Amino acid sequence: MAEDKLARLRRLNEHLNPPEQLGGVFLPKGSKERFDFMFVAEMPAMKAHEDIQSERNFNFSVTARDRFLQDMIAKYGAAGSYVTDIVKSRAEPGLPARGEIIRWLPHLLEEIRIIEPKAIVVLGRRTFEKSFKPHVQSHVPRDIKVCWVFHYSSQVSRQKFEVKFSEVMGCLRKLQEPS
Repeated sequence: MAEDKLARLRRLNEHLNPPEQLGGVFLPKGSKERFDFMFVAEMPAMKAHEDIQSERNFNFSVTARDRFLQDMIAKYGAAGSYVTDIVKSRAEPGLPARGEIIRWLPHLLEEIRIIEPKAIVVLGRRTFEKSFKPHVQSHVPRDIKVCWVFHYSSQVSRQKFEVKFSEVMGCLRKLQEPS
C-alpha cells in the first residue's frame, strides 16, 4: 500500500520542472514515510542564495527555519509526514494570486487523494484564511480534519509556534484514538 502511494506521488511530481516548480517531500529526510498527517504551506519561495543546480527538490530543507519545522515535526511524533505547497511555482514570498491557486489545485488534490491523510495541518494563519479556506477546503473530503499552525518563518516566536504546534498535534492525536 505505502509503496503504491510512493510510486503514485513520484509519477505525479515528475511532471514538475525543478527548480521553478517543486512538489512535496517527506520530512525529515530519512524518516519512514507516513500518511496520517499532511502539512500544507502556501508556495515555495525562491531564495537568492540557493544553488539551484545542486538538487532537484530542496523545498522545506534550505534554511534554519526549515530545519526548525522539521525538528517540530519529529519532536511531536509526525516524522515522515508529507509536506507540500498549495502553489508549486517558486516566486518571491507573498500571497499567491487566486489564478495560481486554481491552476495548481488539481495537483494538490491529487496529492491529498494519494496520501489519504487523516488530518491536514496548514502552515500559517494567513495561508489558511486567504488561500486554503476559500479555494481548497471545500474540495477536501469532509472526513479529513483541517487545522492550522503559525507559519514557522512568521513573526511569532519559536516558543509561540511550538505551543500552537503542540496543541494542534495533541488534538489530532486524540481524534485518532479509538473510542
